[in-house]
Amino acid sequence: MRAAEAFEHETKLPGKRNGALGSIGLDVLRCLLRLRGRKDGRLDPTYQWIADKIHKSRSAVVEAVARLKACGFLDWIRRCVPIEDALPDEQQSEQISNAFILLQPPTVRECVRRMLRKPSEFVRAVAEKMARQKKLDTATVDDVIAEVQSPELRAILARVRASVDSANPPSGHTETL
Repeated sequence: MRAAEAFEHETKLPGKRNGALGSIGLDVLRCLLRLRGRKDGRLDPTYQWIADKIHKSRSAVVEAVARLKACGFLDWIRRCVPIEDALPDEQQSEQISNAFILLQPPTVRECVRRMLRKPSEFVRAVAEKMARQKKLDTATVDDVIAEVQSPELRAILARVRASVDSANPPSGHTETL
């Protein structure tokens, strides 16, 4: 729901009352999220039932559901049942309530991922320490010297490195004394 509210806020233009979903669209989505079956995920209210729950007109709910579908938050399957005693020249089936499907549009997927993955301070500190350690493990001596803040210390370390390099023979072979 927070992702939908963030999407609504991002799509609201200056001077306009609503964004892409509208306030009634948010009310409809909130109602559907609360209504969906926890065990089986079943979600099949009628438009009038939703309208009664959120205290809006049926036509406002129909328009809000269309906006939710257009923005990728909702889809539905139209359901029909056969009419038992229908004559051959009469209507053979009638529509019953739609089966709604709640979706996560690509536009808010990253927002939801960020909301669900807020690391604690401890986790953040451990991750930073591990990143620093990995950087040190793969860094060359020149990389470490380059990251030193103080120019004087950087110059001293460079001189020490040069003296160590001149003391050691190239290619890792040591001479016997």
